Amino acid sequence: MSTAQWANLAKWVQSATEGFEVKQFLITIAGVFMGLVLFFILIPIIFVASVAGQSAPVTPSHTVLSLDLREPIRDVPPSSPFAGFSSNVSVVDIVRKLQAAETDSSVKGLFVRASEAGMAPAHAEEIRQALIDFKGTGKFVIVHAQGFEYPTLSNYVAVSGASELWMQGTTDFSATGIVAETLFLGGFMEKFGILPQFEQFKEYKNAVNSYTEKTYNAPHREATTAMLGSIYNAFLAATAYDRKVPVEAMKAALDRAPLSAEQALQAKLVDKIGQPEEAMDAALAKAGGKEKAEFVDLGNYQLPPETGPVIALIGGEGAIITGQRSNDPFADQEGITSDDYAAAIRDATDDDAVKAIVFRVSSPGGSPSASDQIWAAIERAKKAGKPVVVSMGAYAASGGYYVSTGADAILAMPSTITGSIGVFSGKFVINEALNRYTGANIAAIQAGGDYANAFSSGAPFSNSQRTALNAAVTRIYDDFTGKVAAGRKLPLPRVLEIAKGRVWTGNEAKDIGLVDQIGGVRTAILKAKELAKIEAATPVSLRVYPAVEDPLTAFSRAFSSSAQGAQAAGRAATVIGALVGDERLSALLLQASQRGNASMHEPVRVH
Repeated sequence: MSTAQWANLAKWVQSATEGFEVKQFLITIAGVFMGLVLFFILIPIIFVASVAGQSAPVTPSHTVLSLDLREPIRDVPPSSPFAGFSSNVSVVDIVRKLQAAETDSSVKGLFVRASEAGMAPAHAEEIRQALIDFKGTGKFVIVHAQGFEYPTLSNYVAVSGASELWMQGTTDFSATGIVAETLFLGGFMEKFGILPQFEQFKEYKNAVNSYTEKTYNAPHREATTAMLGSIYNAFLAATAYDRKVPVEAMKAALDRAPLSAEQALQAKLVDKIGQPEEAMDAALAKAGGKEKAEFVDLGNYQLPPETGPVIALIGGEGAIITGQRSNDPFADQEGITSDDYAAAIRDATDDDAVKAIVFRVSSPGGSPSASDQIWAAIERAKKAGKPVVVSMGAYAASGGYYVSTGADAILAMPSTITGSIGVFSGKFVINEALNRYTGANIAAIQAGGDYANAFSSGAPFSNSQRTALNAAVTRIYDDFTGKVAAGRKLPLPRVLEIAKGRVWTGNEAKDIGLVDQIGGVRTAILKAKELAKIEAATPVSLRVYPAVEDPLTAFSRAFSSSAQGAQAAGRAATVIGALVGDERLSALLLQASQRGNASMHEPVRVH
């Protein structure tokens, strides 16, 4: 061999062994590092937290609870002990803690910093009701807003029922209505040579319209217009009631927005003008003065020990997916994982102490098979004699409604986005984009039937593949509508009429029989007590499922196996976008890599 050949061979051997050695070296270093973190940092934190948990802090005798709504807000608390280290609380936390504080003589009132942006309409309504209930016990609620400058009513609705609503003098009142915003990428797909192909049931199932259309089609526009009108009317009635003005006067004032702080005061939209510190001083003064009163963050306020019959509270938020929770113990949004939530419902069912189950659902949907697994667990609970009440949060659409439909009772807020009884499945064909921008090409060799290659991103569906896909989606849709008919005790023709993939608000859903009652989690607990034949005035003990993990167990999950194959597929799918230098295309192709199976996901952005 020549010198050059030997040199090339040596380089090859070095490259073949170098990656393995470097990988092993990095794994060893990472293991040592994580061991040190565990020993010197995490274990002391866990120890301190466990000691602190054994003796809850005493609430000062003149407490003003404080709540900051300016940060994004969850629907339910996370199940990981490490997720969400901030003091921010969830909607369910706000409701439960304010209810407990109603009878706490140490708590004199509540001070709230109003949201400066929008929030989910149903979240705004449930927070508003919690504030009104708290105020109804004779305690004060003082709210300060550094303007309502985001032109949505939701942040105003959340606090419009306050005892005193302050606004900073140099800001504007721009809250005027409700907007649904959709990014349509049909033209974008054409430009880059990406072909979206989907079967969707049925005409109102608009989840994929953003990929296939250039603007709203007629059914999409009809359903969205009706939904926005329902939310706006509910908001208008609520704010007019809270501010003690006629609905017509409220609408006229909102239609004139943006208003100055002085104009908002004159229109009775706010009560006082001043700086945040002035409003805080006013709250302390009402609680006994600065010398006595103290602020306590609502996130740090401890719920008192509960006694009485046990009701299970199962909180689910996010997309519905198959499998188990993430191995990342710091993940804040885990989704509704079918194995975990089916197990939680089964655990509550098998616990003799549990008299009823309240399932809090806030989900835009997801996998049909995952939804069916959770639905089956609820059916098992009912057969075992455990009443199940669903409390819908911000939304319970598509799969979120699927898991709810068999419950003994379904409750929603007036503006909860619900329904969307429908399904879709399809893919993105990206071969033209690959070839156009990189010269790459996807080719496939298959063994077996024609459908084996149906979800290849290299070629469109054949006629037989499209027919087979349509039949598969039809089966899912028929099963979904059948479960709704049985669970809601509605004739199947009526379900088929109100299904079609259409999204409804809570008020609309109640009118057509998809929801039984308007109310939040507090009302749902009362309903569960009624179904379990527990007197309304009887205290109950809420047992949360899935339980917050032991910190060491959660930490150990971080080292277990993860879905590396799926992650690698997603990364590979974005290569074309990176090569072209377009981040938008890269993101779209990542979505394309995740769209293979049938889905009941319903993305809706309302603000």
